[in-house]
Amino acid sequence: MIQLAKDRYKIGLVMATLFFFGIIISIYTIYSVPHELSLGSGYESSFGKVYIALAATFILGGVTIWNALQYRNEVIVYREKQAEAATSERDASQSSQTTISLENVRTSISQAKDRRQMLHTGLHAICKQLEAGQGAIYLSKVENNIRKVELQSGYALSIGESATIVFEYGEGLIGQSAAGAKTVYVDEVPEGYIKIISGLGSASPRFLLIVPMKRNDQVIGVMEIASFTAITEDQRKFVEESAQLIADAVAEE
Repeated sequence: MIQLAKDRYKIGLVMATLFFFGIIISIYTIYSVPHELSLGSGYESSFGKVYIALAATFILGGVTIWNALQYRNEVIVYREKQAEAATSERDASQSSQTTISLENVRTSISQAKDRRQMLHTGLHAICKQLEAGQGAIYLSKVENNIRKVELQSGYALSIGESATIVFEYGEGLIGQSAAGAKTVYVDEVPEGYIKIISGLGSASPRFLLIVPMKRNDQVIGVMEIASFTAITEDQRKFVEESAQLIADAVAEE
């Protein structure tokens, strides 16, 4: 389709060139008519109107053809960019499909000795396959008739083991995901919102995926994944299915 458009553009360019040559020849021919007819002086006023009408017609035709060629060129470039974007998206999707496996998460969970290890190994299996920068699992609880989610396991978190992080339902992105039982994906995380600290320094992921962990339509926790690269649709589905596996395992404990 793109090649056809390019061929038509080339044909249009050739036709436009011939058109402009035709203009020059026509002007010369019309200008030569009085001399060939051996007309005397005084014909200029009569032929002047002809010259003006022809010139206006030629200019209008030239501008029209030029605009048409420019528009066609823009269409070709636009279609090429669309094709490149589609190819890039398809390649990214195929790449993610070959590097993620739900079976790895299932095996990690089944080999865990207790709930703490189950959350830890399951989360690590997810983050490593996604090459995520950070990950966290929060489990639901009720205190004084207030529903909350509390951090239970983390991956590359810049906090100590004794730190307690709790969100009420509806509080922040974590609380909103828990309250609405819906996945939240943020593709422009503000600088400094999340920090990953290592011996080499610190950096801020730009993509955030928050997935509710549900059992029989009841939210029993929330999983949070932070990444430096965009999380594809296949990867989001993978996280949602992994969260379901962990939710089922936790509920059966």
